[in-house]
Amino acid sequence: MLAEHSKAAKRTALAATAIAALLLAATLPSARSALAEATLVRTAPPNDSILAEAPARVEMWFDQPLAPAFAATEVTLALAGAPAELRPLYAAVDHRDPTRLIISPPQALNTGRYVIKWRITSAQDDSVSQGEYTFVISPSAAPASSGEGESGPDILFLSLITLAGIGGATFLGLLLYLFRRALGFGGHPVSEGTLPEHH
Repeated sequence: MLAEHSKAAKRTALAATAIAALLLAATLPSARSALAEATLVRTAPPNDSILAEAPARVEMWFDQPLAPAFAATEVTLALAGAPAELRPLYAAVDHRDPTRLIISPPQALNTGRYVIKWRITSAQDDSVSQGEYTFVISPSAAPASSGEGESGPDILFLSLITLAGIGGATFLGLLLYLFRRALGFGGHPVSEGTLPEHH
């Protein structure tokens, strides 16, 4: 009887161990994903792009919000092959979009290939990730074609303002004309033949 009870206890313990192992295996992927490091998903200018002039700023988007603390973000910019990084360089997390890192490089960048190295901290789990990407400045590169798209809305806006001004002036002129007619200042001039006779 005691032996049978011992065997049943062992089977129960083995079953409990198997269930615990299965539950642990099922939760490990979600735990790993929760602790995943922030990954760079997009940059402006794009990685390995060739620019006609130095960018006014560099933008980097990640798949997680970043820790906004200054010490949590480390960014360097250097000319490929040069021993020292370029300064001053300012980097900050966008408070409106915490997945976006904004970098202001020096404006006097010469021709060459530039490497941006970054090290950031996730605001979700304090995990740290790092990497790098590059862009090239070459005077022979074609200018960015975004200017045409940017000028379109401005031209449309100015056209609408002009049309509104013309329409408003026409409407005001019509109101002034009707007002003068109502007060008797407008209309056709009175000729001598239409003057009333005095007896």
